[in-house]
Amino acid sequence: MVHTAEAEAPSFPELLRFKRVQAGLTQRTLADLSTISPRTIRALESGRVNARMQTVRLLADALGLDGLTRELFVNAGLGSQRQGPPAADPCLAVPRSVNALLGRDTEVRAMVSALESDHRRMISISGLPGVGKSRVAAEVAARLSARRGWPVLWIGTGTVALDGHGTAFGSLLQSLRLLVESGTEDVSTVCRLLGRHEVLLVLDGVADTRRPVGVEELLAYCPGIRVVSTSRTPWHVAGVQGTVVAPLATPGADWDATRSLDALAGVPSVRLLVDRLAEVRPGFALGPADAGAVVRLCRRLDGLPVALEAAAARSGVLSPRQLADAPTPHLLDLPAATRAAGAPETIGGLIRSGFEHLDAAHRALLQELVRFGRALTASEAAEALHRPLNQVVEDLNALMGRGFVRASHEEAQTRLYLPNLVRAVLSPR
Repeated sequence: MVHTAEAEAPSFPELLRFKRVQAGLTQRTLADLSTISPRTIRALESGRVNARMQTVRLLADALGLDGLTRELFVNAGLGSQRQGPPAADPCLAVPRSVNALLGRDTEVRAMVSALESDHRRMISISGLPGVGKSRVAAEVAARLSARRGWPVLWIGTGTVALDGHGTAFGSLLQSLRLLVESGTEDVSTVCRLLGRHEVLLVLDGVADTRRPVGVEELLAYCPGIRVVSTSRTPWHVAGVQGTVVAPLATPGADWDATRSLDALAGVPSVRLLVDRLAEVRPGFALGPADAGAVVRLCRRLDGLPVALEAAAARSGVLSPRQLADAPTPHLLDLPAATRAAGAPETIGGLIRSGFEHLDAAHRALLQELVRFGRALTASEAAEALHRPLNQVVEDLNALMGRGFVRASHEEAQTRLYLPNLVRAVLSPR
């Protein structure tokens, strides 16, 4: 299916007025926050003047815009024209989320920059189940499509979406889909059709069930194609950039109640948890009474987005302190919201599913590592397990690529440890 859009994109004056009203700001308040005069804001909203780059950025800061929303706002303010039909939505093929992506801007910007600059033409995203691989891929695709106007072909498990930018590109993407999904299209034919056209191909979870056809040939012979893949394990293709999406950063072990609440609210896992708590309990704000419980809950759940969202969904009945004090089995039994059909229904089920997809040697290594209650260097692990160092390093590296082992990089050495949820799932109850 090739998507088209009928409605014309809003002008910058309309967009500015909409975002200001949405934020609950008057022109005077926005002027105070942005250091731009009320007269200029009135002129911008009426369309009498064009915005300068610095003005647009100050307005975006004052409105609290980030991620894709900010980029679209800035592009509208500067009057930038992307390639493709002017009325087309730049990212119709990309799955939409009702919530902004929180705490991932550094990773997303790095991936966008790598693909945009030709430094890398394929990125393989891996990590623990529920860490948000698909959501990160969607943000990368949406930003690239908005910035560069690249047509997007999104192939997920049971889902195909095309943003064809018109019939010609739609036919090309259809041929590309037939090649990658089933091999029913000849790779040389697709390469000739694609030529030097710029296209973004997203393979969301496809490599977990089968190896997509023709991707390496397309990368070799079609310089305009870029590929983003999400899967449980990194996809090893020549020139691919492997990116392990880690859980969101959590407050450090040294955090205490004397620290600034503003600083705590800026920690990515806390920011996500508080945002989702406010969805269930409108008006919820992080205060001294809940700060300690929020810290403990974020740390117990490793900053894993799906686990934080599952905990927040119970906050209508349980307080943050009750959630933070809940026995580990209760946290593992929290229902997990996932997009995949037939996916496990609990946080523990998600982790267990990922564990069961490991090969026997890696499962055995993880179960041995559970016995150690502290972080280990690779040398310490090899010595304790009576195994060759090179083999242990190789196995630990593979487990890191799947998110089951995390690294703490200290000044002189790297220590490796199991996330709390992984340890809890693998420990005898």
